[in-house]
Amino acid sequence: MNFSVHFDDETLERLNRAVEATGMTRNRLISIGVKDWLLRFEASDWPPALREHFRNPAPELAAGIADFQVWKPGEDR
Repeated sequence: MNFSVHFDDETLERLNRAVEATGMTRNRLISIGVKDWLLRFEASDWPPALREHFRNPAPELAAGIADFQVWKPGEDR
């Protein structure tokens, strides 16, 4: 599907610099950017184990307490 997108001047300049630096077309860079954003947006939901953990109104009474650090962004565990 084709459609128009309007960018402010600063964003368009940044996009044009990225085109020059990567050798990709503007359409390709925009397509990659939208796909990446959608992946992050769709993945922003909490993992099932963490959602389940918070369904328990008294997690301290549960057999296992969820380790929140497991889902902390930017850290490998």
